[in-house]
Amino acid sequence: MRVKKAPMRFHFLGICGTEMGAVAVALQERGFKVTGSDENVHPPMSSFLQKKGITLMEGYRAKNIPADADVVVIGNAMKRGNPEVQAVLRPRRCLPG
Repeated sequence: MRVKKAPMRFHFLGICGTEMGAVAVALQERGFKVTGSDENVHPPMSSFLQKKGITLMEGYRAKNIPADADVVVIGNAMKRGNPEVQAVLRPRRCLPG
């Protein structure tokens, strides 16, 4: 029986929103690795997140999502057509293992 490893790396789309930022920091403080993207990366939220050790990317690009992300959290303001949302929704080729 194969036991699935618990997710450790999270990427947030819309991370600079009040609630998304709070959840991201809570995960980071509990030892998870957190990154995120937002269209509007500016203080005070960006400063708060960066002080907590969270890497931020401004704008939305598929390449912003780390290859090793276990979970991508998509904010409720995100819509289809957003490059990062589309990258998450795109089927991935999985190898048996």
